[in-house]
Amino acid sequence: LDAVSVRSIAAPTIELIANNGFETGTLSSWTYCNPNSAISAGAVMQNSDSFQCMGYTDQAQSGSYFYYDGAVGNCDYLIQMFSTIVGQTYTISYWLYNQGSAHPSSADVIISI
Repeated sequence: LDAVSVRSIAAPTIELIANNGFETGTLSSWTYCNPNSAISAGAVMQNSDSFQCMGYTDQAQSGSYFYYDGAVGNCDYLIQMFSTIVGQTYTISYWLYNQGSAHPSSADVIISI
């Protein structure tokens, strides 16, 4: 996961997500949740720490850092809260790479207001 972005159509130059590319090298501004003890929990990775898995090299879409998740058995997730203005329209985007596996995998995006 990389380049998470939420921007108002009215102010498209203002990014509402802090540490949206994980460039701090940490999960600062994010809350990591692993309520059911998923195995192989996620972490922020640096391109220089990338590794080969199933013939693919995992790395950031932009910048030097990205969030790598490989939860097995149960779901884990990241949360970040941000303020919006009633009546405004927002653009939400992110880069998510799924290298595939021998088992079905999925990614869900949930937005609560």
